Amino acid sequence: MRSVKFSRALVALCLMLYLSGCGGDTLTPTTLPTVAAPTATVISSPSVGIAPTTPVISSVGVAPTTTVAPVPTATPAPTTPPTATPSPTIMPTVTPTYSFGQELATLRGHSGGLWMVALSPDGKTLASASADKTIKLWDLQTRQELKTLKGHTGGVRSVAFSPDGKILASGSIDKTIKLWNVATGEELRTLTGHTDEVAAVVFSPDGKRLASGSKDTSLRLWEVESGKVINILNGHSNWVESVVWSPNGKLLASGSLDFTVRLWDATSGKNSSILRGNTNWVLPVAFSPDSSLVASGSKDGTVRIWNVASEELLLTLREHKEEVRSVVFSPDGKHLATGSEDETIRLWETASGKLLATLAPKSSGASLVFTLDGKQLFSGLGNGLIKLWYIG
Repeated sequence: MRSVKFSRALVALCLMLYLSGCGGDTLTPTTLPTVAAPTATVISSPSVGIAPTTPVISSVGVAPTTTVAPVPTATPAPTTPPTATPSPTIMPTVTPTYSFGQELATLRGHSGGLWMVALSPDGKTLASASADKTIKLWDLQTRQELKTLKGHTGGVRSVAFSPDGKILASGSIDKTIKLWNVATGEELRTLTGHTDEVAAVVFSPDGKRLASGSKDTSLRLWEVESGKVINILNGHSNWVESVVWSPNGKLLASGSLDFTVRLWDATSGKNSSILRGNTNWVLPVAFSPDSSLVASGSKDGTVRIWNVASEELLLTLREHKEEVRSVVFSPDGKHLATGSEDETIRLWETASGKLLATLAPKSSGASLVFTLDGKQLFSGLGNGLIKLWYIG
């Protein structure tokens, strides 16, 4: 009986196995207990009629492996090698080379001879006074005419800039003095009082007063702001040809056709001294920059240099052949320039009186003025031209 039961059980088991392999009802196999192992255990499908199952990786002791897709690498754009910025080319500063006595420029515009040229305090503008009754202002950077000042009814004998360069004074054969606005060219005021032509005008160093000299033999002091006469200085016995103010503001010097140079106290108007020695008319006069010397030019062709304090005649320069129309000290006082009717300009050493050079402008040197650096010289000529010379 026991064997019969065993046989039946065996048959039943075989039948179940057969049915499972033939695609019948799927029997869920009994799951066996999992034993932990240090490495993943892969369970394969049984080779006997059982459908393969997905391998199972044990989570015990092994971290899951993550597959990372590769990141696509961008193809680099072709690069252009950086272009080096060239260093700027530094050109050496080229200083023009001039020879001593070289004529640098000629300014043309006047229709009559020149009486005087004057330089503005900043050295940028030149004023010229002419027998054609006009005054011209020149831009020295461009060497072009800026404007023409008209108003005098006679030839203009003299011009002078105020110390601040804003006002120009002019003296004329028409017996008047005019004050002009330099920037606009406007006539500001006319000063009257002289009874004959006005040969010279000059501002005081502080710009508050103006001195004038006239053919009427007098000097007059004027208040610039009001235009009123402050003082009348009498003493010369013939007309006054030139007047200059000492740079220190203390003295006035005047040259006259009475053969004398007179020094005046600029405050009181008193005639402090008379410098004698000229044998003919005294035409131009000039103070040295330190106010210690005064130079005069004469109709007899001589130039004299005086010590102001001692009134001593220091030097007499005798090279010009005709009357001396202009004398001017260089800015450092070491040189003196003179212009003459003999159509020459001469340069002298002040201390020794040595003649250094002679320029030949082919016209009388009516008026001279140094540039501020003393390296160039303007000459206003009797033929109406202005010439610039290099003497550095």
